Amino acid sequence: MPPTLDLLFFELSTYSAFVLLGIGTGLGVAFGYVRKRARRTISPPVFLSAALIVFVAAWLGARAYHVALNWDYYSAHPETIAQFGAGGLAMRGAFIAGCVALAIYARVRNMRWTKLADAAALGLAVGQAIGWLGALARGANYGVVSDAPWALELPDVYGLVAPRFPLQHLTSGVFALLFIGLLLLAMSKPRAGTVFGVYVCVSAAANFVLGFQRGDETLTVGMLRIDQIVDMLLFARGASALVCTRLRKSEQRRLEFTESVG
Repeated sequence: MPPTLDLLFFELSTYSAFVLLGIGTGLGVAFGYVRKRARRTISPPVFLSAALIVFVAAWLGARAYHVALNWDYYSAHPETIAQFGAGGLAMRGAFIAGCVALAIYARVRNMRWTKLADAAALGLAVGQAIGWLGALARGANYGVVSDAPWALELPDVYGLVAPRFPLQHLTSGVFALLFIGLLLLAMSKPRAGTVFGVYVCVSAAANFVLGFQRGDETLTVGMLRIDQIVDMLLFARGASALVCTRLRKSEQRRLEFTESVG
């Protein structure tokens, strides 16, 4: 049984508690950024409605992605598909579904998607730093068995303890550092969309590299996990977005210079 927290009238798994704490902290950080950088265009009600829509989409996407990658098990145990609290929420599925929902929301409300995306990037980074601690408590997303000096005695999701690569510790630290870096970048007031693009590139690259140290089973193509293939696609998308942002900034400067000398 996974560790649980007794909250008077109900019990909550430690994994779920960390996930919810990560979500709450991420929302708070995103809202703080919006109020600082885009308070004239994004009011609290607009932010809250966007957050609710994205949260529902991301939660469903996270579960759908996990179930799809583990369909052999879930097809034999369909009653467990809706058991969200038992683990099995894939961040990549949450990210993709959340981005789609945010883009649709921004289009319907005639808003700049990039401003919302920058806020989301900061929230995602700090949320993942906390959420990976939940994975550590649950034994989810565990590292490979290792005889390296830095290996730690850690359980897998089945409770089997072995010397493992400290994947959860390292990934949590990576996202904590990413959050700090994005926060410093945001303080420099870059062009809208830059913070999000950097988040996508760095997180995808880190997840791809660390994916070689993951011990949990999943679908693979050759020597790569499906997750790593998705990471490569996300990195390419993030890099192209950064290039386009840079080109638009250069074109804007050129036009401003032309107008000033004209």
